[in-house]
Amino acid sequence: MKWVTRERARVDRIACPWLITRFIDPKPEFLFVPAREVLAVAKREQATPYDIPDVELGHHGRFCSFDAFIDRYELADAALTTLAAIVRGADTDDRALTPESAGLYAAATGFQAISRDDFDNMSRQFPMYDALYEFSRTQAATVPLQSRVLFVCLHGAAKSVVAAAHFRRLAAARGLSIGAVAAGTEPDPELAPGAVKGLAGEGLTAAPVRPRPVTLYDRDSAARIVSFGCDITPTRGQRVEQWDVPAVSDGYAAARDRIVANVERLVGELAAGR
Repeated sequence: MKWVTRERARVDRIACPWLITRFIDPKPEFLFVPAREVLAVAKREQATPYDIPDVELGHHGRFCSFDAFIDRYELADAALTTLAAIVRGADTDDRALTPESAGLYAAATGFQAISRDDFDNMSRQFPMYDALYEFSRTQAATVPLQSRVLFVCLHGAAKSVVAAAHFRRLAAARGLSIGAVAAGTEPDPELAPGAVKGLAGEGLTAAPVRPRPVTLYDRDSAARIVSFGCDITPTRGQRVEQWDVPAVSDGYAAARDRIVANVERLVGELAAGR
């Protein structure tokens, strides 16, 4: 994927590419351009803009772009939550937010000054973020990582979303502390209206609010992977199931019944420790 932001990066615009490279996109391409050109370049290059005003992956209230990436891509890693606070303090005026934030700001300012360009800056700073992430892991060591099931369909807009919603419902009913996420190998711009309406009729919420791609973190953190006809390779040898389900667009009820039957079996297996 292509990602575009403002040139002359310092904190957030280096932290975000690090996060993308390590947890989201296996083959990212970064573009750094003058601020006034970001949206035009994003449209021309079909790139995702970040860390500029009025975009999804930007600052929102007291939270910075690093936080927006964690939220959008459902990076449920306690160490990243700890690191996000460090980045937020360094990238905003709240330098006292964490003991490390002021130091990160100082180091990032120095790296910006001595780097030839933004790509050189990334190569210099990425090891620092690797180290800060490891430090954050030690701080978050007492917070258990929630196990979760990854549901994947081509467009990430219907089958995977319905499956994840029902898995969360049934897992909660069984008292299982196992989450679920939905993603697509070629995600659509919006969720399928039939899936959203069908879930709402059952009192369930479609999530995410907009389809997103499968990330590195999804594949690495999943306890089990369920695919609806997509090729997906696990990173840790996890079990991958292929579910044959009719299209939601051909009728929500038929697709829902097939999905729920499979989800009930999967929840039972996980509850039994299989």
